[in-house]
Amino acid sequence: MIETTTPQERQDWMRAPARMAWRCVFSGEMDQVRQARRMVEALFAGTGRENDAGLIVSELATNTLLHTRSGHTGGWFGVEVQLPIEGPAYIGVCDLGGAGIPQYKRQQAEQELSVGGLGLAIVKELSMKLSRVGSPETGHTVWVYLELKARDVECAGTVAG
Repeated sequence: MIETTTPQERQDWMRAPARMAWRCVFSGEMDQVRQARRMVEALFAGTGRENDAGLIVSELATNTLLHTRSGHTGGWFGVEVQLPIEGPAYIGVCDLGGAGIPQYKRQQAEQELSVGGLGLAIVKELSMKLSRVGSPETGHTVWVYLELKARDVECAGTVAG
């Protein structure tokens, strides 16, 4: 007879004894952004940061398809995740280059709000660190460190009832 394991035992196995790492390649089509997001949310299940990790990958993958050769015919993008026993997780999205250098600047308060251009600012706000490596010729990896403890969010102007 085969013994079954508890969800906690499965979680313990997945994260022990060393840092676990995953890499996956997705075709350069917009519908693949959703698949990448689902994969990352599943990997982060039980951490309290599933939604944040999914949003980060969704934003980075969308930028990859809109602004690099990854979104061209035959293109692809890669997602890599490392989940540690302790400390922050690593999430990276790799592209095929061909565009400028990814920029992540805050929109100035006096500027009129625009559609687009806020994705990397959101990613930066959710993560401990946001950075990039690579070049337009060889491709970029835009990556973050994500604290695995869920963040407390305060809503301004709300009253507990």
